[in-house]
Amino acid sequence: MLFCYGGLHRDTGPKDVEAHPGGLDTPSVGPRRDTGPKDVEALRANVAELLDVAEKVKSREIVGIAAYKPANSHPENEAYIFDFVGMLGLPLAPCHEFPADASAAFFSVHALKDANLAARLSAFIAAGKPVLVTDGLAQKLAGQVDLAGPNVRVLAVKGDPKSLLTLPESELNALRAPLLRPLQASLTAPNYVGLYLFRDGSWVVENFNDEPATVAMNGERLTVEARGWVCRWK
Repeated sequence: MLFCYGGLHRDTGPKDVEAHPGGLDTPSVGPRRDTGPKDVEALRANVAELLDVAEKVKSREIVGIAAYKPANSHPENEAYIFDFVGMLGLPLAPCHEFPADASAAFFSVHALKDANLAARLSAFIAAGKPVLVTDGLAQKLAGQVDLAGPNVRVLAVKGDPKSLLTLPESELNALRAPLLRPLQASLTAPNYVGLYLFRDGSWVVENFNDEPATVAMNGERLTVEARGWVCRWK
């Protein structure tokens, strides 16, 4: 949450290096500045709320769209794809074993680590469950898995996962609807919005934008403040 320790002790101008919010090999997103003291102050002001939310999350079962990442799988040109897809308003539930029992699932090139992927994915699709696959995986499975079914959507990553954050709201709403339906949820929202679902019907909508976002969660129209969230606990 606070990166890195040395930077917490100084407040300096922009550096001649690139920022890497997801790790040292994350695609560069711009010049970094050390604002450690301000970061610590901001976190301290929100600790009580964060601990309260953590307690509520701890007592509930998280549900979502199964996101299959076998152990030691390689991203190829889809690095950090789960991070970006999660900001499209798709509530991902990470798993390391094939999610045969999931009600909806997302598959990236990571899934190729599974030697039985073609057969397992074909059976999953044949069951009529909503499936989202990256274009990179679709290319690798050409001739092995039929992805032409009405319950399958191919996500145009184009080797640049960050580009997903430019998708318009209308396209995102159409993408989410079938994937959220089995989870008994609906969301219309712009990009840079995260959704988290729980078994008891609780949910959290988080806005990663620098301006307020207007969303409709299960038909309830809301304005989520910039860099804020709205929680509904059952």
